[in-house]
Amino acid sequence: MNTAPKVSVLIPTYNSASFLDEAIQSVLDQSFPDYELIIVDNCSTDNSKEVISKYLSDNRVTYYKNSTNIGLVGNFNKCLEYAKGDYIKFLCSDDKFHPKLLEKYVAVMDQYPNVSLVTSNRAIFGFRNYTWVLPLTHLQKGKTVAYHSLNDVNWIGEPTSVMFRRANLTVGGFRSEFTYLTDWDMWLRQLAVGDCYIIPEALSYFRVHENQCTANVMKNLSNYFEDYYFYKGIKNHNLYKLDFAEFDIDTLIKRKAADCVKVIIKVIPRLVERKNWQVLNKAVNILYSEKVFLPSVAVAIGLLKRKALQEA
Repeated sequence: MNTAPKVSVLIPTYNSASFLDEAIQSVLDQSFPDYELIIVDNCSTDNSKEVISKYLSDNRVTYYKNSTNIGLVGNFNKCLEYAKGDYIKFLCSDDKFHPKLLEKYVAVMDQYPNVSLVTSNRAIFGFRNYTWVLPLTHLQKGKTVAYHSLNDVNWIGEPTSVMFRRANLTVGGFRSEFTYLTDWDMWLRQLAVGDCYIIPEALSYFRVHENQCTANVMKNLSNYFEDYYFYKGIKNHNLYKLDFAEFDIDTLIKRKAADCVKVIIKVIPRLVERKNWQVLNKAVNILYSEKVFLPSVAVAIGLLKRKALQEA
């Protein structure tokens, strides 16, 4: 009789053939053996299938290929549908694990039944190389980590850095209404039902590509809008069960609205394209709605003047 593995390692992939060997091998090199490795190919057009096929002789490795591309969030949720392990550990297809990652994460999950999420420091590699040391360590209340990250950035981590319990998927899967915040939204829902443990070691390796650092300007600007609506949604719906007496959500919303001034600065030189007028209007409307329009525009004018002087 087959028994479920302790951990489901999930690799969602799309056209990442050149990185899959490293990712898969980092799982097979784990010191902790009780896992299943599930690879879900989101209808790749490169030679991903050929790369993955080399590893299918290992009975822990399973491969699925979607008949159509269901999007990044859809593929993450498809991975969850196949998982059978007690603990869920994603690995993005261009990232890697430290050989002892599963061993150390599982030890924490086993020791602390109230912990819903484990993360760790991480090594950034590729186009940039450094270690991201997290601001908190060891056992923390879920709400403490939620408040701390919402006042800062999503330092909790990318999917490669985080482990959570399959039993806690009662909070739901990854939500398609978010683009770059979909993982943070999931972590905050996990932290609403349990605590967090932060291992102060770099146990995951997150790859940064050159095109991530020189990405499409307008696409990056849309992240400011998503940030604003994310925080606005926290106030309106409070899916994360936060205590607003301890958490100044209104100030954070105004801060996120004011960040939209960066959209104005970037989009003004591109107003010859009609679609950019819509982006500008969206930024201006957010600034007006949160009553931060005039001070934000003053900042924008100052920054534009400084830029003009530097280019003169």
